[in-house]
Amino acid sequence: MAEAPAVEVPTAREVRAEIRDWRRGRAELRWGEVLSDGYIALFCVAMIGAMGGNVVLTLRRLADDTCVGACSDVRTAVPWLVALAVALLALGLARLLGPVFSPPAANAWLLSSPVDRGALLRPGWWRTAGLTVTLAGLVLLAPAVLGGFSLTEGAVFLLAGAATALACVSIAALSQVHEDRRSRWLTWAITAALWLALSLSATRGAGAVPGVPIGAGLAVTGLAVLAACAMFWRSRLELARVPRRVLGYTEHLSPSLSGALSSVDLGLMYDVLLARRWGRGAHVRSRTGGPLGWWALVHRDLLRAVRTPQPFVLLAGLVLVPYAAAGAGAGRAVVLVTTLLGLLGGPAMCAGLRVVVRTQSLARMLPLRRQSLLLAHLVVPGTALLLFALATTSTLLPTHLAGEAVNVSVACWLSSLAATVRWVTGKPPNYAAPMVSTPAGGVPTGVFGSLARGFDVWAFTALPLMFGTGGVLVSTAISVGVIAYLVRDSAD
Repeated sequence: MAEAPAVEVPTAREVRAEIRDWRRGRAELRWGEVLSDGYIALFCVAMIGAMGGNVVLTLRRLADDTCVGACSDVRTAVPWLVALAVALLALGLARLLGPVFSPPAANAWLLSSPVDRGALLRPGWWRTAGLTVTLAGLVLLAPAVLGGFSLTEGAVFLLAGAATALACVSIAALSQVHEDRRSRWLTWAITAALWLALSLSATRGAGAVPGVPIGAGLAVTGLAVLAACAMFWRSRLELARVPRRVLGYTEHLSPSLSGALSSVDLGLMYDVLLARRWGRGAHVRSRTGGPLGWWALVHRDLLRAVRTPQPFVLLAGLVLVPYAAAGAGAGRAVVLVTTLLGLLGGPAMCAGLRVVVRTQSLARMLPLRRQSLLLAHLVVPGTALLLFALATTSTLLPTHLAGEAVNVSVACWLSSLAATVRWVTGKPPNYAAPMVSTPAGGVPTGVFGSLARGFDVWAFTALPLMFGTGGVLVSTAISVGVIAYLVRDSAD
């Protein structure tokens, strides 16, 4: 019996070349259209970059002329705080989205073939690393300019910050490949460092940050670059060991996020991330018993808070930010910082409320009115926001009396709660209604309004707090009215 001829397995480079040739052979755009789109993109980037650069340089000149005392201390500490925040943000996004990523088509067709998996994933890993370094450098450019750095010091700062962000993403990639918890521990370590730096700023310790000599800065930057390169190269070598099951966690995330962002629906994007978060940690220990009726929903939210206390811990850590702003001489503008932080931290604590709002079939199965459901799910996040607002009362004492400061804190709580309810209970874009005519074509009603959802209520309720007792009454009335209207409107 004749043996079957051996089939030569193509290399990953040959497979990618064949796919690239197939795509280019079916391209529909002409060179004129490509050049036109590229020109428009470059023009927009140059225009926005010029506008942003002009604003940053103007703020730099104002800071050089007017910033003295505590302001100069905060100005010295801000670049380091932003650098830690950028590293934490890069690590958090890498853990959430997965730095080692493959599209659904590649995961289904290419990764199941007898081709070197690492060779297929390395081009994407190079793009992820390049995007991390570029975005980190762009974000750190503004604090480097506002921090008063010279050209050499600014270059060293940008290089060190970008290298730190790349090292964090590389550690997240290794943690994804080996399915361990090293990236989680690193996240908590960076969070603790950022919290410590904020506590120093809040207690007027920002001026204790010593000036780093240029020689020491170059040495630290060199070590950071070497560590980032070493972690990046090790992650590149370990890509061949990543299981398809791990890549499958992010297989459907990219199309879902792309669809949510294409429709400018931030609520849908939050739902996708929420489903991914609870889908990966769906194995929990069930607990029976508890109260009945309306309080049963509150009890469920308490159990959910015990299982995932990260949003509440984050909100507790953000208490230091208003104190840092007060130490920098923000004055009455501290209320804007407090209410904005409440809006940013509030939606993460409203998972139960979000499920009830977006899943109407589940709400109909519960033996309660929809208005009662929403109010029940507001108890736990509302209590957390109230404690957060009361914890910042001391920041209002320089500009308010003791009793008035408590009233302003309660008004800040109502403002944050109203803005949070507005964001969580927002309705998705209505594709059944007539389109709105725009220069970009037909757009469903409510698409552009979803970008300002929550922030509109924050502006209307937080700005009056800066104008004394009358402003507090106006803000409280608007906040209570917004909460009552949103709960009633959602109940209909």
